[in-house]
Amino acid sequence: MGLIDKAAKAAIKVIDQTSGHLFGAELVKAKLKSYKKPDLSGPLDEIDFFLNPNTITIEREAKLEGDASNQGQEEKKYTLTYPTCMKIGELWFDTYDTRESVRKKYIDKIEGLLEYVPTTHYLPVVTLVWGQFTQETEKSPEYAFYVTKVTVDYTMFLPDATPVRAKVSLGLEQATTKKQEDARKPKQSPDHAKLYTVKRGDTLQGIALREYEDPREWRRIAKTNNINDPLSLRPGTRLLVPPILK
Repeated sequence: MGLIDKAAKAAIKVIDQTSGHLFGAELVKAKLKSYKKPDLSGPLDEIDFFLNPNTITIEREAKLEGDASNQGQEEKKYTLTYPTCMKIGELWFDTYDTRESVRKKYIDKIEGLLEYVPTTHYLPVVTLVWGQFTQETEKSPEYAFYVTKVTVDYTMFLPDATPVRAKVSLGLEQATTKKQEDARKPKQSPDHAKLYTVKRGDTLQGIALREYEDPREWRRIAKTNNINDPLSLRPGTRLLVPPILK
């Protein structure tokens, strides 16, 4: 290993060691736990991080709409709170010492979080487990997420092109149970129709299963949104999910 590689590897170790021992605390390793459903039932796997995250960004946003009914003066009124988004940056993975493929040992598992679970038609739901960061907040029970974006930079290779070092960043969107989503419904929606944002891996059958507990009701959603091809769903599309009147 050249002097540059030695220095780079030493720097990576110092980052993690410093984060754990700067204040005399014992180093706690971070990991992701994955589940089949948003209520965290059906455990699937655990992914241990090689080094702890360098940055974590939490984004929360509320929607306000104007109301001109008050003597012609427009007022902003609360409508709903969007799902929480989280970004995890600067995750380093390294297998230089063992000469293993960092892609095979670590990255394949992370990228697998973008593949839907056949039995639920949804992406795996993950929670971040990292010591006091995920324990000392009243919001922790709500912090279950879908991984919506994985960015990988491979930064070191063996002579045979085996990748042995990678930098990863993750984008996540809050996974909500039906009860949590009901609480977010627009306050002016007396018929309880709702808007649903399509996520990667979603199918109409899966959405119907979640909303109506019956995948056969997918045609109701398709008809309401003028969808002729049920396989043409694109992430980010907003669908109107109609109520089943009884």
